Amino acid sequence: MGTTILRRSGLASAFALIGAAVTGTAEAQGGLPNPGRLSPLEEAVAMEIGDVTLTLVGAVEARYTSGSDEDDDNGPGLIGSLGAVAMTQLPNRWRVELSYAGQLVSDESLSPEESERFTDDAALSVGGVWGTALLGNVSETVREQTRRRRGFGNAVLAFDDFHGEPSDRSAGYAGRVGPYVASGVVDDDGNVDVGLTFQRPIGNGSRDYRFTFRAGQGSYEAADGSLLFTSQGYSLVGEVVYGSTLLDVGLGQESLSSAGVNAMRWYISSGIRRKIMVWGLSLEGHYGQVEGQEEVSAALGIQYDLARGLSANFGLNYEDAQVALGDVSFLDSNDTKAVFSLIYRF
Repeated sequence: MGTTILRRSGLASAFALIGAAVTGTAEAQGGLPNPGRLSPLEEAVAMEIGDVTLTLVGAVEARYTSGSDEDDDNGPGLIGSLGAVAMTQLPNRWRVELSYAGQLVSDESLSPEESERFTDDAALSVGGVWGTALLGNVSETVREQTRRRRGFGNAVLAFDDFHGEPSDRSAGYAGRVGPYVASGVVDDDGNVDVGLTFQRPIGNGSRDYRFTFRAGQGSYEAADGSLLFTSQGYSLVGEVVYGSTLLDVGLGQESLSSAGVNAMRWYISSGIRRKIMVWGLSLEGHYGQVEGQEEVSAALGIQYDLARGLSANFGLNYEDAQVALGDVSFLDSNDTKAVFSLIYRF
């Protein structure tokens, strides 16, 4: 317990680091949510400064994006990220960790008005045998512990979450009892997000199973900016790992309400991931409905490990959702994107 993980601001996921490995999000119990795709493959750089252990992790990504949406400014981009965690143990055996991460994005696909963007996050965690208390940019903690696994490479499955999101600043708690991890956060708008994860081998031990439950609140702004919806959602995820193959499925239901307009949403997402020597392959799909109107997405991801810390990544991502609630454009998205990148992690 007390592992620190970091999140990328504004996603949907880039980079701000530290932590357990990508595959360890179910066990991570402290710090900032995991950035997923850009988490480091290598061992972090660590040094001792008195009684404090300082851990550094970073990544540099050169990418090219090509999309079918004419409104997108597609082209080359560069992402640089650096994260640090300072950790010490008090005489009462409590672990105190201070995490900080910054990310600089220079990408033509951001917008004509904004070709560069810098974001940063920070969090404080205090952990012991009783669990870990969190404070700072930790709103994604429950989401990261209960979500479906991300695809390989540059695969990003659209709509695979509640549309409503909590605000960035939160306080929270996570604790483990045997194979169970319970977590919860409350943001500065009063939204509550809670989750429970169960993971362990079952049977003869050749298969590892993971099951999660999440209930969360947040807010969502309609695509046309006319209304702000409050959201309350519930999700379930089931996962099985056999050898180097992972299969999972997620189910979700969400109610959204605003002044005069309410909507019910449900969705199902599923995927398969397989690691074959230096290759990582994934294929995912999503189908949902908002008041009977469809939202559909798919993602193909490929990762090739070139050398220690260096990988080539490809993603083909499709999304389509044209949802109108009366005169309100709730969702408006129809795009296919291909993304290729080289990432060096240290």
